[in-house]
Amino acid sequence: MLSERRRSELLSHVRSRGSVSVDDLAALLNVSVSTVRRDLDEMDERGLLRRVHGGAVAVDGGPEVAETPMVERSIRNLDEKRRIAAAAARLVTPGSAVLLTGGSTTAQMVPHLVTVPDVTVVTNSVAIAYAIGMASETTQVLVLGGLMRNAELSLLGHLTSQALNDVHIDVGFFSAYGIDPAYGMLGAHLAEAETDRNMIAAATRLVVLADHSKFTQRSAVRIAPLSRIDTVVTDTAAPVEAVTALEGAGVTVVST
Repeated sequence: MLSERRRSELLSHVRSRGSVSVDDLAALLNVSVSTVRRDLDEMDERGLLRRVHGGAVAVDGGPEVAETPMVERSIRNLDEKRRIAAAAARLVTPGSAVLLTGGSTTAQMVPHLVTVPDVTVVTNSVAIAYAIGMASETTQVLVLGGLMRNAELSLLGHLTSQALNDVHIDVGFFSAYGIDPAYGMLGAHLAEAETDRNMIAAATRLVVLADHSKFTQRSAVRIAPLSRIDTVVTDTAAPVEAVTALEGAGVTVVST
């Protein structure tokens, strides 16, 4: 069983039953006890459940949040997203390989990226790959394979992660669901989290694109800690105290 699917099922069992033993989870998922323990330890660190002796118990609330449909997100704070995308694209150097994940802000980078000479775009987003193909006959695009999450047109899972083993990425650009100055970059969908983390691990640098509204959105799914984030590109309406906290943690903040 793929690890992201296993953890999703594990969490479902814990939440539906309230508490489950390690042995029961191992039997339910047909995996070893040591594998279950590792999964529980990691999910406890991320706040998805609470680890107890011999098993785990559910915590209030769920790890996923209801995302606004992509069409609606694409027009929300559109001016800010366009400015953020333009500023982010200026961080791309000719001849580099960049990763773009799916998202309403990263999508706005496309018209700027196609003007950068000899850039290679790596993406798990069918929508972004299509947009680049329509905008340029010369920009090289490498699409990571995987299982498509239809609502987002993003590719996820083992095949996506496996393809990253053969790719060098200079900088990864991520549209964040949320950004917490104390916790890091937050995601909305548990099934996407592991793929996102594997993409981040493949990138030399991580740039997070987050308009001011992302500083008030919270979830229990952490994609990257502050220590992994190199740059946050935001707009001038981002909370001053949050920007100060990010800079104090060593993160470069670009406001536009």
